Amino acid sequence: MKTLLCGLLVLSLAPAIAQAQWRLIWNDEFNGNAGTKPDATKWTYDLGAGGWGNQELETYTNSAENAHLDGSGNLVIHVAATSGGYTSARLKTQGVFTAQYGRIETRVKIPFGQGIWPAFWMLGANIDRVGWPQCGEIDIMESIGKEPSVNHGSLHGPGYSGGNPRTATYTLPKGQKFSDAFHTFAIQWSAQAVTFYVDGTLYETVTPSAIPAGTQWVFNAPFFLLLNVAVGGTFPGNPDATSQFPQDMIVDYVRVYQAASVPAAAIAPGGVVDAASYGAPLAPGSVASIFGTSLSPATNDHTFDPARGSFATSASGTSVLVNGAASPLTYVSPGQINFQVPLETITGNKLNVEVLNDGILGNAAPVTLDTVAPSSFAIGCTGADCTLWGNGFGTAPAACKLAIAGIDARVTYCGPAPGLIIDQLNFVYPDGVPNGPGSARGVLTVAGVTVPISVPSVSRALL
Repeated sequence: MKTLLCGLLVLSLAPAIAQAQWRLIWNDEFNGNAGTKPDATKWTYDLGAGGWGNQELETYTNSAENAHLDGSGNLVIHVAATSGGYTSARLKTQGVFTAQYGRIETRVKIPFGQGIWPAFWMLGANIDRVGWPQCGEIDIMESIGKEPSVNHGSLHGPGYSGGNPRTATYTLPKGQKFSDAFHTFAIQWSAQAVTFYVDGTLYETVTPSAIPAGTQWVFNAPFFLLLNVAVGGTFPGNPDATSQFPQDMIVDYVRVYQAASVPAAAIAPGGVVDAASYGAPLAPGSVASIFGTSLSPATNDHTFDPARGSFATSASGTSVLVNGAASPLTYVSPGQINFQVPLETITGNKLNVEVLNDGILGNAAPVTLDTVAPSSFAIGCTGADCTLWGNGFGTAPAACKLAIAGIDARVTYCGPAPGLIIDQLNFVYPDGVPNGPGSARGVLTVAGVTVPISVPSVSRALL
């Protein structure tokens, strides 16, 4: 199937829309053995209890029980209820890393429930000298468990802090919860503004003219990062009978980019398509193609990693990020990349596909994933026993059907193709299809979504 996954089509490429280019300057992907603590060269801890200025109930520890890697590329901040109260973790980069301006981003699955208060935020590095709120605070992801679909993006400074920050909210559509899947939370920060994003959607911009008259803009200075889950306090309220423990916040990564002036990969308008049909619909698990310019410095079609038994997520210095998640690559070249949409990617929301090339992030191509987006690469038969290699069957294919010339075939398997990252449908070629050269008209249906395909006719191959 290798030829099906390499470059077979060249699109007419219009110039990509110019936008900010970003160089990755600091990150933690949380790769490591299960149960180990976070990287001590990148993170330190706040420790103890005392309410933290908000009448919170938790005690922060540096125990591996409360902050550890899960062995699958994630950090887990674990909140436990004990006989003495609640324990959690508050990680920070104070003293080891600060940023001033750039794009600061995390991909995280957050907990929910009354009294649960997860956050990804920043504090001015001068806090020990000038105190809070004079140092400034930027809340990138702040959610309270009784509002599981809502994220708060806020700035705190002198004269607009505590219960009166400069703030806005982003609400997930259709009753989705942030605890259901990983989502990305980011800011883009310059001397002129801080803009807030969820899953690539901008929902708030704050400029110096937007803060209360007579107050001070304190966001032109270095800040450090924090990750924590609090319990109780003035903002979420305390846990009640509906609250469940333990709770986990699962962090895929934290990345910090700064502006770059060197050329970046450029995805062409409409340049993210299904690798089989070259149409727009995509689903979790789909193999997709990106067309553009300067996507990779070299051509590489040897991206399978035998030691790991999977396709690499970086090849020739190139990665593809779908809503921030690194994607398996099957082929990279300067003009085309083939990749698999990560299986856990959320559907129904506009997301961004981006190419990271030598640490430089290119333009964002917006996509919205369907639950399924079936298409067909090819069909092969031995007698009447046939296999359709397909794409976009989704994470739990159901009700797979195939009709050829209006006659239903008997489907014997529908799902992931063993050993490959595409999908497979096994079927028995139906009797009664008219003989003839070439191909017959087929209709493929997966989970109620129907698409036309071309099927070799019975005289060509089969009986």
